Amino acid sequence: MPEKNSSTLKAQNIAARRQLPLCMLIHKAASARLSMVQQKRAFAETLETVGEDLHSHERAALKSILYLCERTRARSQALTRMLVARPPKPQVQALLETALSLVYSDAYPQFTVVSQAVEAARLDRRTERFAGLVNAVLRRAIREKDALFSQLATNLEVIFNAPLWWIERVKDAYPDDWRSILELAAQKPPLTLRVNRRRSTPEDYLTVLRNAGIAARRIGPEAILLEKPRPVENIPGFGMGLVSVQDAGTQMAAHLLAPQPGAEVLDACAAPGGKTAHLLELFDCNVTALEIDPKRIKLIEATLKRLGLQADVRCADAANLAAWWQGQCFDAILLDAPCTASGIVRRQPDIPWTRRPEDPMTLAKTQARLLNALWPLVKPGGKLLFCTCSIFPEEGTEQIKAFLKQTPDAKALPIGRNQSLMMTLIPREEIGSYDEDEKSMKDTVDEPAVHDGFFYALLQKTV
Repeated sequence: MPEKNSSTLKAQNIAARRQLPLCMLIHKAASARLSMVQQKRAFAETLETVGEDLHSHERAALKSILYLCERTRARSQALTRMLVARPPKPQVQALLETALSLVYSDAYPQFTVVSQAVEAARLDRRTERFAGLVNAVLRRAIREKDALFSQLATNLEVIFNAPLWWIERVKDAYPDDWRSILELAAQKPPLTLRVNRRRSTPEDYLTVLRNAGIAARRIGPEAILLEKPRPVENIPGFGMGLVSVQDAGTQMAAHLLAPQPGAEVLDACAAPGGKTAHLLELFDCNVTALEIDPKRIKLIEATLKRLGLQADVRCADAANLAAWWQGQCFDAILLDAPCTASGIVRRQPDIPWTRRPEDPMTLAKTQARLLNALWPLVKPGGKLLFCTCSIFPEEGTEQIKAFLKQTPDAKALPIGRNQSLMMTLIPREEIGSYDEDEKSMKDTVDEPAVHDGFFYALLQKTV
């Protein structure tokens, strides 16, 4: 019997160490990218479903390849146009772009990528007869790298991995900072945690990390930045609900809204539940969390369960009051409105490529609809925190200016270190830390040293 158990454990360990051949990873990555284009699947949705039949480490390797492909999309597309005389069929195009991203990375030896990409072509009847083309293109890409890169040196789309209209939009909005914004968007994102104050403290959790040999620093009241990102399953205490993954800029929302004890709070667009959870971790309030997508409701519920928190979670369009509202007004409302997500491109590198030039204005209309629908639900003297993960003025300053102009009983409250009436955070990554001896949770909510792009405006109902 012991021998049988030993054999079983050995087999399980071997399976756990098994790594899918690179040719299969390339094939699956190319197929996933093709479905994103042809079926218009979002990158985030693709990442959630891709590799469901794989072991966790294989799935991680596949996702790493997909992220690399998205961060080098413009370059790979430009190189394919330069290296192939005629536009290849979509399946071959996706395979070539995937392999071109890999061949210039440090993830695998170059000629291993070539041979495995050729094998990947042979795995699919739609691409098998193009195996020779794949081989020739990749070998030429290696051989002529300097000349090819020289030709792309002034190509703005390649430099910033974004279409020209997107680059111009950022440049128009931020004439002094546009280059640094786009450069940061093309980099890998940091991993920031939020400490659950109901189960730990930032200092205690930093001690846990130090004991585990994990380098980290505190950058906000509950924000801990890991110097080297790692999978959530390898983050101490994550499964126990000690911490959650949340950008430090997003963590400002709960502190800005700061509901009073016993307050009735509405989180109008709540998925995946990070802000809902943060409010419940910090304040003794009652939260109603709305989400229009039934699939994302499960994310909120899973988040709350892991953290040991409770909220009234409902599936509904927040603007359709007849579908969910029961006549109760709220002391505080958090409206994290739908937007282009232009402030979180380094986390979702497909965003510039999947948005259209008209999207900022289209989404601004959706935001206005939500604002106008929810404002009557704010109690006199109550507050509404409007926020987006966008840096475009249409979805921030212009939106709030228009709302205040047409809403006599609304006023903007000063927020942030500069006590401005609106706060736009452009993506930032600087050396710096949070010293709790110098600040307290009752003080002004300061901009953290590292964060993505966000917009905040805190509105109060005057009568």
